[in-house]
Amino acid sequence: MTYFKNILTSLLILGIFALHPSLNKGETPFTYFQHFVYGNSLTISTNSAINKNLLEVKWICETQNITCKDLVIYKNGKQINDIPSERGKQKLIVFYNQNKIGEISQNKTTEKQAHQYNIELLSKKESLFFSGEIIGPSPYKGPPTSILSVASL
Repeated sequence: MTYFKNILTSLLILGIFALHPSLNKGETPFTYFQHFVYGNSLTISTNSAINKNLLEVKWICETQNITCKDLVIYKNGKQINDIPSERGKQKLIVFYNQNKIGEISQNKTTEKQAHQYNIELLSKKESLFFSGEIIGPSPYKGPPTSILSVASL
């Protein structure tokens, strides 16, 4: 029985270390395991002046691939689809009241890698501020964008 407990303890400790973000690189069993556990997550941060029902996020595939299709990820205040794990060039394009506000680009060299997609949209004194970043093996941190007149949207 002690031998069995030692094996289970070793597997548990190995599993915990296998989930460390530094192992989410390349095409390894650790990468697939992390993608299975974490997947791709989307976080959208807004302040109270932003109507989330007017916010839409589209995933656009720039690489011509048979399995790669454009997809609406976020609409009407909720996430309706998961972000795909396709290889190639993609963009998350953010719209507010049907107007393009900003985009986040990515070039994934490997499928099945876990990423965190963060979008921040704030409104202050008739101005709209957008920033976006991707955390993971294929990261991106775009420059913040501001739109001077929210009323025009």
